[in-house]
Amino acid sequence: MGKATKTAPFSYAKKKKEKWKDNFTSYLFLVPALSFLFIFMLVPIFYVFYLSFHRYRLPEKPIFIGFNNYIRMFQDDVFLKSIINTIIYTISSVTLGVFLALIVAYLLNRRFRGKKFFKVFYFLPTVTSEVIIAMIFFWMFDHNMGIINYLLPKIGILDPPSWLLDPFWAMAVLILVGAWRGVSYNIPILLSALENVPLSLYEAADLDGANAFQKFKNISIPCVKPMILYSVVMGVIGSFQVVAIVDVLTDGGPKNSTLVSLKYIWQQSFEFNYIGYGATLSFALLPILIFITWLSFKISRRGE
Repeated sequence: MGKATKTAPFSYAKKKKEKWKDNFTSYLFLVPALSFLFIFMLVPIFYVFYLSFHRYRLPEKPIFIGFNNYIRMFQDDVFLKSIINTIIYTISSVTLGVFLALIVAYLLNRRFRGKKFFKVFYFLPTVTSEVIIAMIFFWMFDHNMGIINYLLPKIGILDPPSWLLDPFWAMAVLILVGAWRGVSYNIPILLSALENVPLSLYEAADLDGANAFQKFKNISIPCVKPMILYSVVMGVIGSFQVVAIVDVLTDGGPKNSTLVSLKYIWQQSFEFNYIGYGATLSFALLPILIFITWLSFKISRRGE
């Protein structure tokens, strides 16, 4: 008995040591990913936060000015306008992009000839450069040489709008481009979710006499709701990062009507060389994105 009692603590200690070795080996595999995260994400965030309290113009050294940049930000009407423009663009393009993608995915979720071709074709806008897409839409909506203003007089509209020179229509074109890319990105996600919906649910609905719209509303949408939420959150984050399309189509005009927040931050940082102020504006976007993401999850949970 005494020998068994002495062996038990030794065996426990040995197992604990082996478990610690296994855990330590597992943590070692995380080192490269965590190092990448620390160097390329956390360090830049802390550096931007540091610069936000400084006046920094290249090639000068940063000069500490306290909260002056933040005071300037709250008094900057153009930045406020860029935030409002970004919110308008985000809500409109994400709503259209997710809604239309859900409808197209529902139509594609059936057997028909050429389905594989369409699966490749509708994804092309996602893998195409934003600059190329913006140039295509510029050639379409240019008021002098655009194909749309060339065709509209031929069908009786003799005074077509100057799309990219009118504040309302310029924003509408940006929303159209954003929604078009959003549809392309969201279709494979939502289609994959729809393909995993049990067929027995649709068969039971057929027995109850449900039509296509009722099945779409009461079966398809609830079953793919997590993927809809994912598409919304990713669309919001992507919309706040839009800048290339704005650069090519409108450059933020006319009258700052399409000046989005990232474009304005880029102007302050690299056109006007206010690096410290640009860092302040960048850091100010972080709580806005966190709040919008939290709000999306809150609305989703309330609807369950």
